[in-house]
Amino acid sequence: MNLQLLVSGLVILLGLFIYTYFKFFRKPKKIQKIWEQIQTGEIKNSIRQLKAIIIKQGGPIDAHYLLAECYRREGNYQMALVEYRFCLKSKKKLYIGTEREMREGIVECALKLGRDEEALNQLYELNRLEPKNDKYLYEIAKIFYRKGNLEQTVTYLDKTIRVNPTHAEALSYLGMIMYHANKIKEAMLYLAKAVKYNPRNYRAYYYLGRLYMDGKDFNKAITYFDAAQKSQYYRIRSYIQKGNCYRELNEFEHAVEEYKKAISSATSKDQNLLLTARYSLADLYEFRGKLTEAIEQWENIYRINPGYKDVAKKLEKYQDLRADDNMKDFLVSPLPVFEGICLDIVKYLGYDVVDIKHVKSSVTNIIAVPRVNVGISIRPQKVYIKIYRDAIPLGLNAIKNLVDEAKTMNCKKAVCISPVEFKEEAKEYTESRPIELIGGAQLSKILAEIRG
Repeated sequence: MNLQLLVSGLVILLGLFIYTYFKFFRKPKKIQKIWEQIQTGEIKNSIRQLKAIIIKQGGPIDAHYLLAECYRREGNYQMALVEYRFCLKSKKKLYIGTEREMREGIVECALKLGRDEEALNQLYELNRLEPKNDKYLYEIAKIFYRKGNLEQTVTYLDKTIRVNPTHAEALSYLGMIMYHANKIKEAMLYLAKAVKYNPRNYRAYYYLGRLYMDGKDFNKAITYFDAAQKSQYYRIRSYIQKGNCYRELNEFEHAVEEYKKAISSATSKDQNLLLTARYSLADLYEFRGKLTEAIEQWENIYRINPGYKDVAKKLEKYQDLRADDNMKDFLVSPLPVFEGICLDIVKYLGYDVVDIKHVKSSVTNIIAVPRVNVGISIRPQKVYIKIYRDAIPLGLNAIKNLVDEAKTMNCKKAVCISPVEFKEEAKEYTESRPIELIGGAQLSKILAEIRG
């Protein structure tokens, strides 16, 4: 009797041992082989095998977990989430994988699908499992930042750098937040550390550039924007800010070049940045009197967004110029063509050109004499004619300089021509002096008569 009990007990113990071994220690060979396949990138075949196992065996937990891994790796995040959730809900022990890996998989898929709340819940659980994991703390901070909760963002960023003081991304986020909060010293400290610990942290370079630009150190700001533009995200932003810096430095050609880089780099995803770049370029052109170029940018903006800033008002303001092809030619024609227009204007005014000199593309100086009938031997008096192409209203100082230049050239009369009207102070100054001002509507009328 005792022998029978002993044998029965040994059989029961052996059964428990075998059950425990297979339940907790031995990974099923077929599942293990499929896992090795997945790790080598055989995803499609692995999915087919796993589905067959689930149908045949009633859905072992490891098959569902590996199916989730397959879906995640091929970018099918929705189906991956379904399988991960099934595994987590079943509470069965996995032979392959851990609770942490399951939750991390859910976080990745949820973030890819824009489901921040689900990701956040899993990150809280992961943080409970590993309180000193800076990766989880940082991801929580980023979710709060996207939700607009800056208080919690800063809290978790602080926790991140307490765990890992060299976490460059967390430092750069703190620097960015401090910059927008106008806490300059704190922003500078965090951003400098971010660059120190990661020389490729382009967010830090960009906001260091913004800090120096705000402090009027434009040359130093440009060096940081140069570094930031290596990032695809900050490239267009950096071009625009460099353009702003060069404008402040009165290096207008460089400013135009940077704005144009921003425009040419923009894609359909960068529409707001594209509009900003075009508007900045148009504003600079207007400031420099390049109205035709400015109008071109405003028209491009208007086609995309008619309600953008004051673009509609700008186009209305310059409606006459937009409709005047002769004036457009005057403003933007190549220099040889423009010289022909100048000669036609001088001839229309009753003068013969003695000398013509293009000081730069926007200013032309002409020495002329009144046209006289053949046979008359009167010595003609020279006239100094200055023609401006930039649409900048000229004031008193410009006209006084014109008079001084005329005297230097021994000219008895001066004529100033501009595509826009002169300021009142300039008109008043010429009332009792041998100076003729031709601008705006008067020039438009002359061009219409000589060019048809």
